Amino acid sequence: MPKTIAFVRRPGPSFNQAISVNPKNQPINVKRACLQHERYIAALKKTGVAIVSLPALDEYPDAPFVEDTTIIFDDVALACPNKEKSRIGEGASIHKEIAKHRTIKTLPPSVTLDGGDVLNTREKIFVGISSRTNLEAVKSLSNFTTKPVIPVEVFRGLHLKTSVSYLGKNILVLDPSSVDTNPLHEFKWIEASKSNRYHANCLAIGKTVLISKGSNEIAKKIHQEGFKTVQLDISEFEKADGGLTCLSIILKQI
Repeated sequence: MPKTIAFVRRPGPSFNQAISVNPKNQPINVKRACLQHERYIAALKKTGVAIVSLPALDEYPDAPFVEDTTIIFDDVALACPNKEKSRIGEGASIHKEIAKHRTIKTLPPSVTLDGGDVLNTREKIFVGISSRTNLEAVKSLSNFTTKPVIPVEVFRGLHLKTSVSYLGKNILVLDPSSVDTNPLHEFKWIEASKSNRYHANCLAIGKTVLISKGSNEIAKKIHQEGFKTVQLDISEFEKADGGLTCLSIILKQI
């Protein structure tokens, strides 16, 4: 049995109505998004991950961004209380699948939290304080883990993980202009430029790192650290302020 499961959800016809700050003259091409999503799943499979693929939810345009619905720790999964009203309800069906592997817990009503704001590293958990996630989330998450939970202010971009990714081996890929880097100085940094902040969003699975297409300089530096990289075109998801980590929930079997 594979040791890791990736939960994903395919885009539906309404995906071109997803929340976005991108210009209206750059509409999302749903057909292209579906093809990009299929290639994303194929790349995950090549790493040895088992895929649990859920059908599209057309009433929830942002539903392919499954990461925001759930936080998974070693022995528990937390249902995220999303701030955006249009996204409340996305997690119900995916939680039914995750409940086969982890106990699902809920958070207090004072908490607003998107999974894209939670960066789980070997020794600490960092929580982005963003337009979607509040300080109450930091205290609440501390009740479910023995690791220190540390707030990080997000200056630019939707989530903490829009601009910061953890590869393992004490290495971060990050755009230092987008977040308060003071809590992150204990790590080795691979820096993305301000103009290419999407390149900072990477998905590491073992020794393989999925990165966005065109991240050649980042790829070279990641290779130097002993990782393999796979470049993927997710341009249609980037139009909706999404990235590679947004499109899956990674669960390691206990």
